Amino acid sequence: MTVEQDCLAVLAKDLGPAARTFLIRVCRQQLQKEPTMLQTEDIDRLALLCYAGIQQALGIPTAEKVKKSLMELK
Repeated sequence: MTVEQDCLAVLAKDLGPAARTFLIRVCRQQLQKEPTMLQTEDIDRLALLCYAGIQQALGIPTAEKVKKSLMELK
């Protein structure tokens, strides 16, 4: 699987069908790249950015869980 697919699998557990849209938004707006261009070295920053966005919408426990799961992809 690609890094994008791995990240989508993690995000989908808590964001459901919104996972793809969320990943696209974070990648384009914060990382200035398409999700298909994600590399393993992007995971640290991506995990922190996802934490920030998810924490506001779904709370700290969910954000922590997603961040931890994303970091495990490295």
